[in-house]
Amino acid sequence: MENKQTLGAPASMDELKKQYSEQYWWEWFEETASLNDDEVSIKHIPGPLEIDGDFTLEEDPWAVIIDGDVAIKGTFICKTPEGRTSTLVILGKLKADNLFFSGSARLAIEGDTTVDGFVVGTWGDGGASLDVTGTLTARGVLLDQHTPAKASEEIDALIMCGEGWPTKPDFLDGDEPELFDPAVRERGGDFVDLNLVRKAAQAGAPVFNQVVELAKRKDKGLPI
Repeated sequence: MENKQTLGAPASMDELKKQYSEQYWWEWFEETASLNDDEVSIKHIPGPLEIDGDFTLEEDPWAVIIDGDVAIKGTFICKTPEGRTSTLVILGKLKADNLFFSGSARLAIEGDTTVDGFVVGTWGDGGASLDVTGTLTARGVLLDQHTPAKASEEIDALIMCGEGWPTKPDFLDGDEPELFDPAVRERGGDFVDLNLVRKAAQAGAPVFNQVVELAKRKDKGLPI
């Protein structure tokens, strides 16, 4: 079952400002309205939040605060068309099977983030970003060269991203084709197709070659 932005009560920036204006992230959240020509869907979701299935925030510009821990037995998908800047703040820990963000979706998670599968970020030239306060744990954090993700403590995962971001890559796209299942590589070649990665991860199909993955996790000192 997939849930599409149906939770929580509509809110206004003025209402939320009374509660959260002292938070360091407030101005960043509030600017979502001024960065869009279209009306922004503003929601406040009290936590803890538990969802059985995938959960998607998409399309219309949105600004969402989830006040509490979040547990999703499925994939958490945050995406927008380019140019529709949207912002999610989670005031707690996040646990999910996978976490995908793309387009102009900006995510701030104020707690440890544990993903059983993969974090995938794309089209960051539209503004997509992920900022975790705490530790980000996943099998892989896989980003295109335009998309940043960071954690204030550490990222316990194999990391593919571009150079020049706060997070240092373990490898660049095309450097480690043997790590990836041929079904998620562009025409079976050296480079990774992150759209195919998303589909495979969401379906529970192979993304990594497990033998190579275990060896690389051991080399990096990650839990096996």
